[in-house]
Amino acid sequence: MPALVIFRKFTTRPLAGDDMHIACLILGFYRAVQFICLCPLWIKFYLRRVKGEDIYVNELPPWCDQYEHYSFYIEDGQLPILKEEIGNADYKSGSFLDEFLFNSVAYFFYDVAWIIMVWNSASIGTPTEPMRRDVYIRNLIKFKMFVSNLYPLVLLGMGVYYVYAIRDNNYGCGADGEPVTRPDEGVWYGLYCALLITYALELLIWPAIITNKFIRILRTNIFWDRNRVEGRGGKVERFERKLGLILKMLSCIARGKAGGKDLKNKGELKEFASHIMCLLNNQTRLDLVLSDIYLGMRMLSNVQAERKVEAIKKMAKKNKLLQRQLNRDGNQHEFMGSQSPYDPSESEQTEIDLAPRPGRRPTMLVLQMQHNASYEVCEREVLEESNAADQIVMSDGAHFVKYASYIYVELPNCVIDEFMGGEEECSDFKRELDTLFFRDMFRLTSIGLEHAILCYANFVNGIVSTPYAIMIDEEMKCVVIAVRGTRSLEDLVVDVQFVPESLEKIGRVCGFRGEDRYCHKGFLARSKWMYNDIKKSKVLKTLHSDQSPFKDYPLVLCGHSLGAGCASILSLMLRPSFPSLQCFAYEPPGCIFDDELSEECSEFITSFVRHDDLVPRLSYHNFETLRDEFFNAFARIKVPKIELFFHLKVPYSERFVALRNAKVLRPKEDIPTGTIFNEQLELFRAERAEKNSRGVNRVQLFIPGKIVHLVDISGDGNYVPYWARRGEFNQLEISKRMYADHDIHSLVGILRDTRLGGANTISLAFHNAPLIYVDDEDDSENDVRLFAFCSNPYGKLPIILWVLGLIATSLSTNASIGCDFVRVSFDAANVNGTLSLAYGIFTYELLDCDTSTGPCDKIQDYMDNTECVPYPPKLEHGGYGQTGLIFHGLAGIFGWFALSMLLISMCFIFKQRTWGIITVLLLGVTLFEGLVLIIGREFSVWCSEPDAVCSIGADAIKVIVACCIWFLMAIGSGYLAMVGKRSETRIENIGEGNELEESPQTDQKNQSS
Repeated sequence: MPALVIFRKFTTRPLAGDDMHIACLILGFYRAVQFICLCPLWIKFYLRRVKGEDIYVNELPPWCDQYEHYSFYIEDGQLPILKEEIGNADYKSGSFLDEFLFNSVAYFFYDVAWIIMVWNSASIGTPTEPMRRDVYIRNLIKFKMFVSNLYPLVLLGMGVYYVYAIRDNNYGCGADGEPVTRPDEGVWYGLYCALLITYALELLIWPAIITNKFIRILRTNIFWDRNRVEGRGGKVERFERKLGLILKMLSCIARGKAGGKDLKNKGELKEFASHIMCLLNNQTRLDLVLSDIYLGMRMLSNVQAERKVEAIKKMAKKNKLLQRQLNRDGNQHEFMGSQSPYDPSESEQTEIDLAPRPGRRPTMLVLQMQHNASYEVCEREVLEESNAADQIVMSDGAHFVKYASYIYVELPNCVIDEFMGGEEECSDFKRELDTLFFRDMFRLTSIGLEHAILCYANFVNGIVSTPYAIMIDEEMKCVVIAVRGTRSLEDLVVDVQFVPESLEKIGRVCGFRGEDRYCHKGFLARSKWMYNDIKKSKVLKTLHSDQSPFKDYPLVLCGHSLGAGCASILSLMLRPSFPSLQCFAYEPPGCIFDDELSEECSEFITSFVRHDDLVPRLSYHNFETLRDEFFNAFARIKVPKIELFFHLKVPYSERFVALRNAKVLRPKEDIPTGTIFNEQLELFRAERAEKNSRGVNRVQLFIPGKIVHLVDISGDGNYVPYWARRGEFNQLEISKRMYADHDIHSLVGILRDTRLGGANTISLAFHNAPLIYVDDEDDSENDVRLFAFCSNPYGKLPIILWVLGLIATSLSTNASIGCDFVRVSFDAANVNGTLSLAYGIFTYELLDCDTSTGPCDKIQDYMDNTECVPYPPKLEHGGYGQTGLIFHGLAGIFGWFALSMLLISMCFIFKQRTWGIITVLLLGVTLFEGLVLIIGREFSVWCSEPDAVCSIGADAIKVIVACCIWFLMAIGSGYLAMVGKRSETRIENIGEGNELEESPQTDQKNQSS
């Protein structure tokens, strides 16, 4: 944070200065695409150069049909050694394409260097303390925009001109010739065009800047309708219009399946917009970007885990002292429990014997957040099988959850397909009142509710209307009202209308005490609509009339999520008319009733919450608490953002979470106060405190009624229910399953399969606690291996080996394309004197006449030609020569595989045998390069002459140096292979937060041994 300002209003939002790593990765991928296009072109270029296919004869390109008449190869297979033997034609190697490829490679390496500089600059400072980071990045970006971007423009012009040049004058063949092959066809030309397109796309930044500037000028012009852009009125109205446009766009993307028809953007979103702005704060602006929010939430999750471990350790220590006191007094089993958490301060895991006393219910230990953000271990009662009331609650909850689930999809489809004759749109279903007493009509057998009879259904979904259905359950002998939860954009708008609304007026109308009682404003509006619709339909009145066979059937309401909130409020409104009413709220939002009213509803409302479900913890005050905790955690970060990202990617055990947090977080008292972020944060908190003190949000809302919390203690799907308290949901738990636990369809099976504890069953463990029961022994076969870009898990040694490999590869490649591998000296038969020739693996040098001394009458008048000429196609190298070429190819393949593995080792933890494979590859490269060197003399056909003397040339020396480098790399890789097991253990210990310090217990074991 904050977004980097390049000049005036041109910023890098949504990226901050320390987020430029993302831009570097995107540009790196872009450069990789260019490299994919450029590398084959370079290979093709070098192969043509080695084979002499890029030589222009008298300015005639090699793809013309006249080119065959100028071939300098002789027919009898003899190797020419004098340049005059190949004719007097004007041979010119290379073309305009050489300059284009050279400049493309130069730009590629330059831009890679620029990316590295930006990457390093973005790694300076912390998220809240830039430390001149933005200054460096701003200068680099300006240089890129105004200087470096000229290079792609030049390359694009060169590339287009080359295409024009090769097509000119009948592809260079003139009027008398025809091209045998066209150079602007085939896969190579496709790669060339793709490279030019990438250069053209880089230049789009200028049209984007100009367009942005033009739009800003128009917006400030008097002829521009400002109301059309900014909306009429204040910030709320403008924000409302923007939200409306976003929701309409989402509705169009979903093709109307996600709702949105009732969102006309004509004032119905005003409450929604004002509530969103209330959450986000519309006065003091904290300049945060998306990555700040992501990393801050991740660190907040770690801070919460650290506090939980602290609370568990404190409880364990207290109970150990208490247990000793109880043992001395002879009074054991005072508290109930199964086993204590692992205490890292102790040498061994100690179990706390808290077995139940006779006659006492089994309990569960839970962690509850206090006002000071710390955790306290609390004891809660578990639902048991021997308790009749617990059995009824769980059996009824498992029965009616099907209604809350089927109201989403199954029931509407059944009504449309079976009862409405397949109508495409069905807004409601209503039976004649005189047919409500018939038991054999409109049964819901097809969806698995054989005992249910449908009486009424309304599927209208708007801002104030919500789908619901009225059914008769003959198995439980009750009338059921099922309310649908969130499934459309209109439902999302209602969910956010969390402002507490007074129930005083509604209480006077419905007959309950509503003074000083508050509930969720959006849910109340929909509950009033359902209440009026039920009165208007007269279905409930008819079913409970004196003539009805169902007059003694009690009323049951149920719903999930938003439907649970609406059902809870509707049950409060209907209870004066139906005193025996019961309501089952499945995974309701955590902001329905105020605390006192929620407690009063315990007589007729039962809420079910599943494990770490996010929705029951959603409330305005919980969000305020989460926001404050997020800011505290974010301000404590003391390392660069990229380092924190890699830190979070390394797997670790949560029992070492305190040590892990200490590496990246400051203590609370060391938070810097002189930063821009801290100044903005103080203003923000002052404004929020003022608004909360004078607004209706001072009333805190909770989950209504009795609460059954289903917890998955072991993580295997075996849930344990216990009676929870509202205070346990006064925080937002950052969990991986916080969204998945809200699924209603899986809740149906969970409630059906959940078994209550028996009389002697102890279901005691920690819910929402870190995974602290960890085996201390290292298991390398089951370790977690994670790819983290440039994390360097083995230190600098793989980087050094990789750089050495690049040097060795460059030497070997340069030696292979050169023509000074072997020097041959012998007495020539056709001239007087000693003849010295240079030969390479693929090419050789010609002798050229030194015209400065006159005509060449003797061998001394000839000198080496600097141009390497490929061997004639008909020339045979012999068995040794062919074997050397095979070894040369194998060395290249083994070398590139080894370099690729070394590159991956900078980001990934290898097993020991993997380093062994890399070592074998490097030794193989050394062996093959050495064999090429040994039999290299056989590349020359003259070395077999009796008087020939062969010696190594400059290219052979390069191969010798490359062999030494490959061997040194093999030694380094072998070292990593030998210590690989020890390195893995060290890395895993560091990942777990272990500082490689031996515990006192280990020291004692070492001394005793």
